Amino acid sequence: MEISINQIAKIMDTSLIEPNASEEDIVSFINSMKRYPFAAIAVDLYYLPLAVKLLKDTSTDVCATISYPLGGLPTSIKIKQVEWAVKNGADEMDVAMNMCAFKSGNYDTLRKEIEAIVEVAGDRIVKIIPMTAKLTLQEIKLACKIIKEAGAIFIKTNSGFGQVTTTEHIKAIKEEFGDSLRVMVAGGVRNAEIAFAMLNAGVDRIATSTPLDVFNTLKEAQMKLKEEEVERIAKRIETLIKSVPKRR
Repeated sequence: MEISINQIAKIMDTSLIEPNASEEDIVSFINSMKRYPFAAIAVDLYYLPLAVKLLKDTSTDVCATISYPLGGLPTSIKIKQVEWAVKNGADEMDVAMNMCAFKSGNYDTLRKEIEAIVEVAGDRIVKIIPMTAKLTLQEIKLACKIIKEAGAIFIKTNSGFGQVTTTEHIKAIKEEFGDSLRVMVAGGVRNAEIAFAMLNAGVDRIATSTPLDVFNTLKEAQMKLKEEEVERIAKRIETLIKSVPKRR
């Protein structure tokens, strides 16, 4: 059994979120990426309507970024962003968690904010980003507990920009919450070997801004594994394709 590019792409998000990205860059990126069946493609909120237009005839969800990348906006502003994203066709939302509230111990404020976001988002997939690279393992578990209690069922570990997720982070979350909280790894997945390690640790989806690096190392990574290991990962990918929430 061999894991194909199309198989792994179905459990991957990719993105172009850069301060110097032009409209031409976004068009070029999405047109080059939409040949693959990604779970979702994320763009800066400004480019959301453009991404919706470019991906309208695909199975790839369009993901809006909310309070990106640091999460420190007032709740009312975040809600306005979510409302705008819904109105303009977002299928999913990557929402940066309010780290200011969390680090200050204002957990009820954080919980109510997430509840409000989930309610306004309706049937859209909401992924809350707790910035695991900036937290201890105990803080990660506490943040995930609050997220889950607030009604969100999906987290994205980090918002990128140099933040790296470890398998230790993933295992800590999955040991505590299992499949009741879906986890998308983001930050540091630069090749297929790392992607496989994250799948073995328990992730449900993989986010990377460099998906071609994963695709180009896919065969090499499989050659390093025993046949039964490849088969186990392939079966997990197929299970995730069928079971992990997606809008399109």
